[in-house]
Amino acid sequence: MKPTLILLVVLFAIQLAVPGYMIFEQNQILAEGTAYKFKTRPIDPYDPFRGRYVTLSYAADQEVVPVMEGAEIESEDWVYALVGVDDEGYAVLEVLTDVKPEDDQDYLYLETFYRRYDGGYLVSLPFDRYFASEENAPKIESAVWRRQRDEVEDVYAKVRVYKGKGTIEELMINDMPIKEYIEIQQEQL
Repeated sequence: MKPTLILLVVLFAIQLAVPGYMIFEQNQILAEGTAYKFKTRPIDPYDPFRGRYVTLSYAADQEVVPVMEGAEIESEDWVYALVGVDDEGYAVLEVLTDVKPEDDQDYLYLETFYRRYDGGYLVSLPFDRYFASEENAPKIESAVWRRQRDEVEDVYAKVRVYKGKGTIEELMINDMPIKEYIEIQQEQL
């Protein structure tokens, strides 16, 4: 075979392997990851390449995460955030460390972006977009924002965490999947 043909075959294989791995990785997180509830605050933008989605802002993005004793962490460092659950059943980032945790401890691999005066850091969770159809995205946004008017009690993202990565499994309103909640709301109109 000619070198050009071999190079072309390798190029095609790489182009197929990259998205294939990304799909495999997301499915592995959903299948094997631990489910956590992250409190949300959404806004509704539009991405011309990927369609409508609801951008999710999390309570954990607003909270200062302490640094484990002995860890050497600076702003814009990639760190391991140990994930736990608070008294209400919501996910919390307990502590940041520069050492990869043991396999039995759930963690997220995140970047620090701001150091607080008390030595803790603010971080940004990487799973911040919930994609929906053109028709459903505005309905989801409307339903989620009802929380501010006390019409909806509980809005959270059910996120699966596995080996430092997380992916949104479902957006929930009052412990009901968002699509089901929207259907019930439409029937009541």
